[in-house]
Amino acid sequence: MDDIQLGIEVALALLLVTTIFYSLHLGRALAVLRRDRAELGNLIVSLERSCGEARTGIEQLRQATEISTRQLGKSVESGKALRAELEELCRLGEELVARVQARGSVQRNPGDDMVPAQGDERPQPSYDPRGKGAKSEAERELLRALRMQRI
Repeated sequence: MDDIQLGIEVALALLLVTTIFYSLHLGRALAVLRRDRAELGNLIVSLERSCGEARTGIEQLRQATEISTRQLGKSVESGKALRAELEELCRLGEELVARVQARGSVQRNPGDDMVPAQGDERPQPSYDPRGKGAKSEAERELLRALRMQRI
């Protein structure tokens, strides 16, 4: 029986040595997991902080977008009003051109109604553009541009 008992003890000793080495290996793996768990916790805290900053940034971007949208809407409305006014001026200009062409028998030199202004070498109209013929600032500008085309 001594041989069987000796064989069993040797087998147990080998299993014990194997278990010891395996437990050392598992201990190291657990230490790595604990360290990684702490790093993971730090990563989670960092991620939560980044998410909070992103939410704040998104809210600020949303507010800036709303402000820009309002300003753009005002600009679009102003542009529409100017477009309508310009269309009206174009219509009036076309009517004026039609009347002038209808009077085709009247011939004038381009500079007949122009008088030089003080300190300005360019001739200026001898009549007041803000008189009866001008209804708005845009119309006055159109009349000035038309006069400049004749020069």
